[in-house]
Amino acid sequence: MKCSGLYRPHSALVAKPMWWMLVCLLCLGLARAQDESEQQALRRAVELHQSGHYAEAITEYQTYLKAHPEAAAVRSNLGAALAHEGRYTEAIDEYRLALAAEPSNRGIRFNLALAYYKMSEIEQAIKEFEAVYAIQPASDPERRRLLLLLSECYLRRGDDRKVIALLDPLADADPNDLTLAYLLGTALLDQGQDERGALMIQRILRNGDTAEAHMLMAFTRMKANDKKGATQEVDRALALDPKLPEGYSLRGRLVYLAADLDGAEAAFRKALALDPNAFDPLLWLGTLLRQEGKLKEARSRLEQANRLRPKEIRVRYQLALLSSDEGDDQRAAALLKALIQDAPEYTEAHRSISTIYFRLGRAAEGRQERKIAEEMDAAIQARDQERGRKMRKCNQ
Repeated sequence: MKCSGLYRPHSALVAKPMWWMLVCLLCLGLARAQDESEQQALRRAVELHQSGHYAEAITEYQTYLKAHPEAAAVRSNLGAALAHEGRYTEAIDEYRLALAAEPSNRGIRFNLALAYYKMSEIEQAIKEFEAVYAIQPASDPERRRLLLLLSECYLRRGDDRKVIALLDPLADADPNDLTLAYLLGTALLDQGQDERGALMIQRILRNGDTAEAHMLMAFTRMKANDKKGATQEVDRALALDPKLPEGYSLRGRLVYLAADLDGAEAAFRKALALDPNAFDPLLWLGTLLRQEGKLKEARSRLEQANRLRPKEIRVRYQLALLSSDEGDDQRAAALLKALIQDAPEYTEAHRSISTIYFRLGRAAEGRQERKIAEEMDAAIQARDQERGRKMRKCNQ
């Protein structure tokens, strides 16, 4: 799940480091300018940038850089202006060129990470945020914001333990930090630390009726198999924040489980319209499309999800089934065999590869895998029965 709270103040997070660079640039650029006309042109570019005339500032920066391509600070400011206009690919190119000249400039690297973050290129954002984190002094006033951004990226990648390691030591320092509470609460609930996660929910609820609180409540209810209650909480969250991609993603999962496939597809597509690189809706939409026989788009969605999380078992499983649906049982069997080597406890993989082995005429291997799946099912059933006996005993 992705923290919507980080998106609303995102421009504020960007503004401070970019503004600092602008002020420095004014002095630096004037010192480097070769004549009075260039000094005036650079001064005008900075003034346009500071006054919010970004398109005009971009033109002025580009003109200056034609004569002074080595001016890293000017190039970085061009990246900042481009990023403000949503031209992130161009901004990234400028930041990279600036970093090639000044590789230790953490302000430029931070802005590069932000540009990747805004494009939902999470792996690249993590790489650059981690590089800044490694050299940023602990006393830096931007430290906490960096931790939140890095944690949000870890959460989107599924690295809950890293989120907890970064944020848990800070949780009690500022109980009113709702962004931290949401990120940490989500990670804790993902890891089954329900009691600690509930504390984060309470912190958010104390600050009023928020979309974040309802999303955490929805997640908690879903874990308790209360699908109706979870759906109600998601709907409340979306009523408060209709641009919440993780809300649509979770709603899609809930209606999918209720066999409303049209409603699920619409919800997943809405989530992806808001965040094209969100892993969960990519996985679930790809799964749904595969089951409906829409194999071409299913492959596109699942491969995109796989690029985001190449080690994720669920997407690897769906890609294996997709290969089988496309008529390539040999490839499906190879993919499932590799998956089982990495996750031998994945019952469905044993069951599916058994079926495929029988189709391929490999009956002995099919029987072996079917036996493994049956034994695993029996073990799960026994654990569930034991848990039920303990609960009944406690209630007597």
